[in-house]
Amino acid sequence: MLKRRTFLAYNLLFLSGCTLAKTTTYQAEATVDWPQQLRFAVTDISGLEELKQDFESFRQALEVLLEIPVEFYPVENYSAAAPALLANELDIAFAGPSEYLILRARANAIPVIGVTRPSYHALVMTRIGSGIDTLADLQGKKIAMRTEGSTAGHIMPMKLLLDAGVKVNDYEILMLDREGFKALRTGQVDAWTDSYSRYVEFVKTPGLEDTEIQVIATSDNLPPDVFVINPSLGERFINEFQTRFLAHKDVLKSALIASEANQKYAKSELVVTQDADYQTLRDSYYAIGQGSTIE
Repeated sequence: MLKRRTFLAYNLLFLSGCTLAKTTTYQAEATVDWPQQLRFAVTDISGLEELKQDFESFRQALEVLLEIPVEFYPVENYSAAAPALLANELDIAFAGPSEYLILRARANAIPVIGVTRPSYHALVMTRIGSGIDTLADLQGKKIAMRTEGSTAGHIMPMKLLLDAGVKVNDYEILMLDREGFKALRTGQVDAWTDSYSRYVEFVKTPGLEDTEIQVIATSDNLPPDVFVINPSLGERFINEFQTRFLAHKDVLKSALIASEANQKYAKSELVVTQDADYQTLRDSYYAIGQGSTIE
């Protein structure tokens, strides 16, 4: 951990030198467009202490990059970020794909940088020997899903079932979050849906893959998590933010994965993203009858 912090400190020093070495003509020419500070939220983290624990290194790097103070802005839940953006109380948010659709629909949030997640799939899993070997076998069964609106643990698994001919009202959903795997093992539910990373954590790493638990369906790779900006900050600032972010993406990624909680991004890339990248997910919401959620 000490080595990681030392490496990050050097990266921040390098980033600071590179940023300050740039001319400040942009700020001189567009003072009105450049904010005095920014407020930053992560849509699935509600507490300030957890934000500090997981994103303090990234907040510091972003502050150096932009040469202005960046403050944490805790939100109660992902839906609370939208009114905060609309009220101009929040400037930047880091959101999952489903959360992005809500922020886009309700606050016209602008996607600027995507954080890809290799093997970011939705999986449907059952117990080996249960007789449930296909999605069609889940007709009339109980299925543990993660949380309402979860991309990999709710929306896309429902779309997989629908594509297999299993309609929304043909099975019972229990939102059990991290208890879903336990519920599957104990027979409380007949299937469990979640992301590949959760599958690795609960099944693959403990050695239960193909011995106790089987995967019966896998979605295509899901859209990236995304940094969005409040449109009120203006096009010039948003473009400059994206330019600087991409120019120093390696340093920013190092800061992002400095915390243990963000190791799922260890193999990620920071890329330009746009609204069209999320259209398949948006279509899935409407297909399963959840379209009002993202309106």
